[in-house]
Amino acid sequence: MKDEEILFSVSVGWVQAEAEQRINRRLTDSELLLVKDGLDEGLGFDIETVFEAAIEEAVRIAKE
Repeated sequence: MKDEEILFSVSVGWVQAEAEQRINRRLTDSELLLVKDGLDEGLGFDIETVFEAAIEEAVRIAKE
């Protein structure tokens, strides 16, 4: 894999589908910007735990 390859992304469509499922409506543009900020903050806040868990799980599965 190339270093520049994106491994994970969250699309507006995915967020809208989650919103429809959770609150029974699509989000407004201003709400989407707030969600984007929340995702950025949330992923940045504890990304070390996410990396650790994902890497350990990948290594465990690859050994099987």
